[in-house]
Amino acid sequence: MAVRQGFQDRRPVMEFAAILIVIGLVFQDFLLSSFLVFNFYGFRGEIPKEWPHVTILIPSRNEEKNLPRCLYSVNKLDYPLDKLEIILGDDRSGDRTWEILEDWQRQKDHVHIMKISEGNPENMNGKANALAQMAEKSKGSLLLFTDADCVLPPTWVKSMVRAQLESQAGVVTGITSVAPKSLFARMQGMDWWLTLGMVKVISDWGNAVTSMGNNMLITKKAYEAVGGFAGIPFSLTEDFEIGKAIKEKGFRSIHLVSNENLAQTEAMQGCGELLRQRKRWMYGAMQLPMFWKLLLALQVAFFPAILFLVFLHPFEGLAVWLFKVATQGFFIYLFASKTGEKLKKRDFVFFELYYLATAWSTIVYYFWPSKTDWKGRKYG
Repeated sequence: MAVRQGFQDRRPVMEFAAILIVIGLVFQDFLLSSFLVFNFYGFRGEIPKEWPHVTILIPSRNEEKNLPRCLYSVNKLDYPLDKLEIILGDDRSGDRTWEILEDWQRQKDHVHIMKISEGNPENMNGKANALAQMAEKSKGSLLLFTDADCVLPPTWVKSMVRAQLESQAGVVTGITSVAPKSLFARMQGMDWWLTLGMVKVISDWGNAVTSMGNNMLITKKAYEAVGGFAGIPFSLTEDFEIGKAIKEKGFRSIHLVSNENLAQTEAMQGCGELLRQRKRWMYGAMQLPMFWKLLLALQVAFFPAILFLVFLHPFEGLAVWLFKVATQGFFIYLFASKTGEKLKKRDFVFFELYYLATAWSTIVYYFWPSKTDWKGRKYG
């Protein structure tokens, strides 16, 4: 009886808090969609009379399954070969990665391959170590980064370069989607669209806070100003860390979203692999400014709030929940359409359940006392 009475006493306050959280998130989704419509920057830029010299860096670790698709797309890139350098690194793979790189590099004077030596894991994570060694060999004034599990459009380099020339930014973050090969993959893709949509809106406000290592351009000047990947603090999210360091040096950072620079990456293959990826991302999220943390907290807090309201007022609670699914879905659909992607509308209901499960399981897994497994290396 005492417990029940205590709940009854606190119910008005709890209900009011739940209503505020739910209204706050729905209002946030409405604002995000509005800014996407009225404050979207394309950064297309004019075609330069002379293209600058660029270096593409692609590290690989046990990527024999993904490399053929990636290299095929790299081979199709539309950029003058005399202004293009490609550096491919094998980060101590245990499969056929080096053999594939050797095979593909033959008779390509603008392509260089190298074996990555093991670095100090206390100073840099494995990928940062690989990129630092590869960047030392680069000759381009612009460095472009992608991953071995990504497929690039032929227009990727030119669109990223034009955006940089127009904006004079030190960092250009691109846009990446997840290959929609299954329902689980499509759910991960929607998660990317939602997160990157928020990143784009806030970036177009002039407050870019992150970068994305599988689709990113950094000017050589900005890279050297922070000492490269060797000069930033240790982080499991080296792309976020170097983006932050470059911003602190006074360089501009922009987010380019178009069909011309839309890369595609592979989905995580199971729940365990997905949680390990999200745990690593959470390390970067915990370094975000308070404004971003509040946005992410609002996303997570929505679910207990709406479940509480559904328990108290089933019809009204479900109606509000469906309205939130619609407003959030509209934002995701609108953002994806900026790249020419058309999402399946029926997937938005599945995504709500997926997001509920992954949001809370990620938080639990992040605080679970275990090391982060990344490409066969453990950090923690």
